[in-house]
Amino acid sequence: SGAGKSTLINLISRLYDPNEGKIYIDGVDVRFIQQADLRRQVGMVLQETFLFRGTVFENIAYAKPEAEVEEVIAAAKIANAHEFITKLPDGYETVLGVRDIDLSGGEKQRLAIARAVLHNPRILILDEATAAIDVETERLVQEALERLVVGRTTFAIAHRLSTLRRADRLLVLDRGKLVEMGTHTELLRRRGVYHRLFTTQRKALSRMGVAG
Repeated sequence: SGAGKSTLINLISRLYDPNEGKIYIDGVDVRFIQQADLRRQVGMVLQETFLFRGTVFENIAYAKPEAEVEEVIAAAKIANAHEFITKLPDGYETVLGVRDIDLSGGEKQRLAIARAVLHNPRILILDEATAAIDVETERLVQEALERLVVGRTTFAIAHRLSTLRRADRLLVLDRGKLVEMGTHTELLRRRGVYHRLFTTQRKALSRMGVAG
């Protein structure tokens, strides 16, 4: 949408370096951290989930190929994915990317969350992780995300603002500039950009019969 969120993601994960200013992690300029080392510490759950042709097990274990079966299953349970996986034709050995195996958007998201759980990153980036899925599936995905973020520095990007209420700090970007910062309650009190967006969304969701 031109707000600058994609740029922010790319800078945090160091897909490219900033032209101005600096980014620090634990007091260290990210430019002095090897990219491979940094990316081992950064996990992502994106709106467009990357799944390759391979088994469910292989897709979850992508970030940790040496993972034991028990580790993969534990990650899937945390991600609310284990139940639907066991109902697939061959369970964890079901091959994705072949005819007749068509996962829903919510199921793909939960596999991505399971992959992130197994990766166990210190920094987590969630980019529209609950977008384009139905309300009931969103509940399952949101539960899984709440388990995933515990103890991690998490950057959550979302247009549906109700999913960000619990954040320690909210940053509002507009055309690449930071225009507001604070907690959900603080930003509502200011009655600025965030207040306007949140109120508009809540009214729209109410008309649709969706809790916001």
